[in-house]
Amino acid sequence: MTSIRGVHQKGDSSEWKIPPFWQKLNSFFLFPLQTEPLLYALLLSACSYGLMFGWVGVLFVGLGLMLAVSRYAFKVSALASRGITHSSDFRSSQVDEDWKWLPWKFFGVLVVFGIFVGFMATRSLTLGVIANLLVAFLIPATWMVLINTNSLSSAVNPFELLATIFGIGKSYLLLCFFLFLLQQGSPMVLAMLLKVAAPGLVLPLVSFVMIYFSWVMAAMIGYVMYQHHAALDIDPVQAPEGPATVQIDPAALEAKRRDALVARLVQDNKMDEAVNQAREWQREDYESLPDCRRYFRVLKLTERADALAELGQRFIPMLLAQQRASEALEAWVSCVKRKPDFKPDAARPSYELAQQAWKAGKPRYVLILAKDFEKRFAGSTWIPPMLELLVRAYKQGLEQPMQGVSVYMRMKQHFPEHASTQEAQWVLRDELQELEAKT
Repeated sequence: MTSIRGVHQKGDSSEWKIPPFWQKLNSFFLFPLQTEPLLYALLLSACSYGLMFGWVGVLFVGLGLMLAVSRYAFKVSALASRGITHSSDFRSSQVDEDWKWLPWKFFGVLVVFGIFVGFMATRSLTLGVIANLLVAFLIPATWMVLINTNSLSSAVNPFELLATIFGIGKSYLLLCFFLFLLQQGSPMVLAMLLKVAAPGLVLPLVSFVMIYFSWVMAAMIGYVMYQHHAALDIDPVQAPEGPATVQIDPAALEAKRRDALVARLVQDNKMDEAVNQAREWQREDYESLPDCRRYFRVLKLTERADALAELGQRFIPMLLAQQRASEALEAWVSCVKRKPDFKPDAARPSYELAQQAWKAGKPRYVLILAKDFEKRFAGSTWIPPMLELLVRAYKQGLEQPMQGVSVYMRMKQHFPEHASTQEAQWVLRDELQELEAKT
């Protein structure tokens, strides 16, 4: 969930002159020394003494430390990707609850990559080395995709990873180079410190150095995402500081002021006031995306499911019209969680949501959006493309090809010459050949 405070339209943020990350290297090295991360790092380093209590300490304390360090690293990267690069600006309202699961999903990605490298290594040592280098090259992109989608399947989807890499461009290669230097520098710094450290400080010192370099890399990756936020479909909440910043228009400044006011009411637990104020502002201009977004986010914090669903019918098409498909899908998920029978009122937004769900690696969302689509929007030109997505979801997403064949047969009956029917036929070519051979 993006912060309620500080919302800008993409048309504004795409004009920002954000300094490239190689001009901000000092800020990355200084980030872990800011008050909040420094105190947290010292506390975690002190906890490393628990590793001395045999295998129980290694198992529980070690796992706890890795989880705490990686959770904070994901938080740092995610907030930095939205322009929040100083820990003093961190707010609980800016944190998405789903971020706490990212370390586990990242571990799942590493397991998948490990299986891939192991498989290639069984074929030949050279292939194993190449696979290992490829995985190392993809790790930063994997980290970024996880933050953007919260999806394990998207993080191992080569198309998602390549889209992220090409979206960043040459800066991605430079990022990988700097991350490599940081990985090499960590043991060198540790070796120098251990020469002068007292024996009793070895464990916390090792822990602190590892934490320090981990959070430096996290801050760097997050800033690169911020630098290329338009290509990665990220909506930043804070403009860059310094002379490179362009002038923000009055509408954006007013939106930021309103976001801060509502956020303050939420933090003070004045939910009724926050809801009423956000509702009044969006009533002043039903076409204002910042006002609508603000009201939607406040409603998400309440039990007003009906109001959220009613607003979602306007908010989701508005997001889709401005090419914010990923945010629209998140809004749809929020509505469905609170009202399971929620569906967009029109065919096109339903299809575009399903299309985004497929791109995000969420085939089950496609099934939900496609349910009763033909009945609800009888005669719509969006029916064949939706059915094609449904075929793909069954065959390629859920590995239930025969369900896809059933959908294709319906397409062949009602839309025999449509391009979507031809595409579905190609997707199911193996299953259709098998069925033909049996008849």
